[in-house]
Amino acid sequence: MNILPVALTPKKILLIGAGESAALKAKNILESDCDLTIIAKEIKDSYFEDKEVIKEVFSFLHVKDCDVVVNASGDENLSELLWENRKKYGFLLNCVDMPKYCDFYFQAVVKNHDLCVSVSTGGAAPKYAQFIRNLISAVLPKQSKDFYENIKTKRAHGDTNICQDGGKVLLIGCGPGSADNLTIKALKAINSIQIAMIDALVGKEIVDLLPKNCIKIDVSKKKGCHKLLQDEINEMLLKCAKDGFRVGRLKGGDPAVFGRVFEEAAFLTENNIHVEMINGVSSVFAGCLGGGVTPTLRGFSAGALIVSAHLRESRFNSDWIELLKNFPYTVIVLMAYSFASEIAEKAKKANISLDTPSAFISKIDSMEQTTVIGTLGKLEKMAKLCSKPAILVIGKAVAEAAKMPCEGKRIIL
Repeated sequence: MNILPVALTPKKILLIGAGESAALKAKNILESDCDLTIIAKEIKDSYFEDKEVIKEVFSFLHVKDCDVVVNASGDENLSELLWENRKKYGFLLNCVDMPKYCDFYFQAVVKNHDLCVSVSTGGAAPKYAQFIRNLISAVLPKQSKDFYENIKTKRAHGDTNICQDGGKVLLIGCGPGSADNLTIKALKAINSIQIAMIDALVGKEIVDLLPKNCIKIDVSKKKGCHKLLQDEINEMLLKCAKDGFRVGRLKGGDPAVFGRVFEEAAFLTENNIHVEMINGVSSVFAGCLGGGVTPTLRGFSAGALIVSAHLRESRFNSDWIELLKNFPYTVIVLMAYSFASEIAEKAKKANISLDTPSAFISKIDSMEQTTVIGTLGKLEKMAKLCSKPAILVIGKAVAEAAKMPCEGKRIIL
C-alpha cells in the first residue's frame, strides 16, 4: 500500500456513506475540486442535509468510470468485496479505519493558497496526524495569494532564494510573570519561534519554555539602562524576518498597554513583514485582582483610567494628577514606584486630599507579591515596604480591598 499524495488532475470519486466519517472525507474531497458522487442507505450526519446524496444500496454499477472509491460506511463486508474487485473495475480504494483494505491513505492537509503541507501516519493514527497538522498550521505564516504570485514571478526570473520572504514577527504578550498567566495562544506562539527578543519583565518560567534551539536576545529596557534603542530593536526584528526567521518579540503584560506595540508593528508592516499580535494578561488587571482591589467597584468607582508616571528619558509624567480632584473613577498608574514622593507632592500642591485611598501592588504574579494599602500622603513610606516593578492604584475602591482575599503579603498602614 502506498500513500497517495496530491492528484495532479481532478478525479472522479465515489463516496459510500453519509455519517460523521464520511462528512470529514467529503469536505477534503470537495476542497480538491474533484468530481464527487455520494451514495448511502441513509443520511446520518447533518453535513449531508444540503448535499446531493443518492439513497441506494451499493452496487458495482456505481463505480463505472470511477478513479477512486472511498468506503466510509463502516461495513467491513463491503470493504472486503470492494478490495477483491478493485482491480477488475479499475479504481483505487480507501476504506476508512480499515488499513488492510486501502490502496492509499488520506492525509491531514494544511493549505494556504499554493502552499500545501500533508501529514500521514500511514493510517495508524488519523487523529494524531490531524494534531500534527494543526501544529504546522500554527507555525506557518498566513500569506496572501499575492505573496505566492510574487515568489512565482521571482522564481521565473531566476531568483531561487525565495525562502527569505517567509519570515514573520509575533508580538507576544507574556503576562505579568509566571507561566500560569500565559494564554494558550501565547504558549503556542512561544513554542513555535526560532528567535526570541525578550523584554526585562518576561518571567524566567516563560523564557524556559522557549524551544531548545531558539536564539534568545535580551532587549531589556529598565529605568536609566536601555540595552538597545527602540529603533535598533525595530531594525533587528526587520533583519531577522527578512532572513526568513519566525521571530517572537516577548513582552511583559499586554503589548497594547504601554508595550510599544504600535512602533514595532507599524514599522514592520511598512516594510512588508507579516506581523501577528497576541494579547497577554496585563499587570494592571492581574495586579488589581491579586491585591484585592476591584477597580470598577459598584458604588465606589464607575470606571478605571490607566496612566503612566514615566516618560522617555525617565522623565516624570504628572499630567494625570489633576484628574484626581473629585475624580469618580479608579486611577491605575504604571511605572509609579520611583516617583512616589513626587506624586504625593504634586497631589498636595493641586489641593487633592492626601487621604485618598491608594495601594502599591508589587512583584505581581510571583511568590514575593506584596500589596501595601495606605493613602496618597503616605506613598513614599508605602514604597519602602515593597519593591519594583509595581503598580499604583488610587481611588475610593482601594479602601474596600481589605475585605477581599489577597495573593501574597498585604500591609495596611
